[in-house]
Amino acid sequence: MTSSSAVPLLKHPGPVAPNRRDVLAGRNQKTWRIVLPRHASLYEGVTVAMQTMQLRAASLNIERATFSHLRYFLITHTQGAEQVANYTTPVDVDEPTLLVGAGATVGTNGQGALAIHCHGLAVTQSGRLTGGHLLTEACILAEDGVAYISALGHMDLVIGVDPEIRTPVFQPSYCEA
Repeated sequence: MTSSSAVPLLKHPGPVAPNRRDVLAGRNQKTWRIVLPRHASLYEGVTVAMQTMQLRAASLNIERATFSHLRYFLITHTQGAEQVANYTTPVDVDEPTLLVGAGATVGTNGQGALAIHCHGLAVTQSGRLTGGHLLTEACILAEDGVAYISALGHMDLVIGVDPEIRTPVFQPSYCEA
């Protein structure tokens, strides 16, 4: 018996790669606990720590954070658009917001600057559950937070356009240690 779904089948516009995922084995990975300083943006807190440790690629787990300002967007499907996944207009939350959980990947953009791809879930002081793709430059910490950075020193993660989805995403490759 086949059942129909209310969720539409999405087909990306570009050619499907023969290998959909690149899996790169880790080497000598180290993890650090960092403090995300109050009044700084989430981007600033992470990138300053990354620069201090001379890292250019990492995974990030944000353990604790409270924001005075949170900005995020969601992904939506737009009929007739070439790309099947599109960003919504950013959502701003201007009340104290407690992070429930967030994970991120940190790499570089085409100009070599650090870039963060972060998804998070938070609850506002009024009790509303919110979150999505966090725009880290505009997420301002209300008090010191805690995160764990796991170095990916064996790889580069550089933003490039994926031919299948035709969207800029991190492209992994091995690098010299």
